[in-house]
Amino acid sequence: MQHPNSINDNTRIVHYRWEQYLICIAPLAFLAYLGLESYGIDYRAFFLAGKSILHGLNPYINQLPTSNDFYGPVNSELSIYSGWKYPPLAACIFSPLALLDYETSKNLFNAISLCGAIAALMVAIHRSANTLAPESILITMISFPMLATIERGQIDLLLVVFATGSIQLFCRGNALRSGALLAVLASLKILPLLLALSYLGKNPRGGRALVGLGATLVIIAGLTLLVCKPDWLSDFLTRITIPFDSMPPGPLDQMPLGIGMIEGSNSVLSSDVRPLVLTHDFTNGFANPLLIRNPLGGLIIGLTGACFSLQRNRHLPQTTRIFALMPWINIINPIAWIMGLAWYFPYFLDCYRRLSPAGRFLLCLPLILPPMLNASAYLAAVVTLLIPRWCSSISEPETPFAETLI
Repeated sequence: MQHPNSINDNTRIVHYRWEQYLICIAPLAFLAYLGLESYGIDYRAFFLAGKSILHGLNPYINQLPTSNDFYGPVNSELSIYSGWKYPPLAACIFSPLALLDYETSKNLFNAISLCGAIAALMVAIHRSANTLAPESILITMISFPMLATIERGQIDLLLVVFATGSIQLFCRGNALRSGALLAVLASLKILPLLLALSYLGKNPRGGRALVGLGATLVIIAGLTLLVCKPDWLSDFLTRITIPFDSMPPGPLDQMPLGIGMIEGSNSVLSSDVRPLVLTHDFTNGFANPLLIRNPLGGLIIGLTGACFSLQRNRHLPQTTRIFALMPWINIINPIAWIMGLAWYFPYFLDCYRRLSPAGRFLLCLPLILPPMLNASAYLAAVVTLLIPRWCSSISEPETPFAETLI
């Protein structure tokens, strides 16, 4: 039995029993199967970067001429550059996973991502007094961004879990730790630094968070200079400025025998793993097609939209306001794909339980629209601006979401 509890604006927060959340684990079997049969083309870039570190090689250069074991489908192929486009120190973090055979490493990474997300959800459910709607979690688990994240082995899901933790630390007064955690995430992927906008303003915690962020970034920069070679840094800056479809060719003019796409199938063969499915059509889609060749335009529009979002949502609970920043990461990133909609998950889960049916439908659209429309990320950003005005039912719940996860 559900026990409604009234809050402001005639909105009801419903408390669920734990057994009502069991339906949320139903998609795990399909997600596990999807991950097992897929090649994980994005995780392949992480794996090869770690493997390059173990061999003393530059992780940003395609090492296929060195060995067929460095073949990276889609993201590098015969290019001079590898598929790795993250900060240099992150390659060192993935080197332990590169000690395993590729298929084991890929499956272990997906398992870590899923377990991390489920653990965070369980803590969130508990600390929100069981008010997270089971159907919202179920929608998240079967959404196109989740499917694409597991299929390709992307890191966004783990980053979202820890970024949400950083937000909760900030909202609960642990500003130094919040800034430090955000800096660590930036050492893996730069774009989460957008959340530092939430530190700006008259809130005294913001200053402490910026100190934690800046001090940790200095430490990370020192470690990077100590561990990574100078040419890695220059190649990193070059790699992130090249459009995805303009990679200069490498020394090889054709694929070595025994690797590449298997003719007549959607499977890929490499020398260190059995044939696996390259990708499925239902997970293919851009997140930012209009700015894909305009990094500066993406940065300007994304930052402007994020600042406007903070201003427009200023009357909302602090965590909701900061969660609304996350989808703008996909606007800043000119080469964002459907997996980037994982940054929409916290906002979706936070708002869903406090909206009318019409508001919930609008909120769901970015997660359920076919990715090939290439419009989901734009819609997610617009939703963060429309929901507060279009649905007046959002208000501070009795058990604030600020108390979840941490």
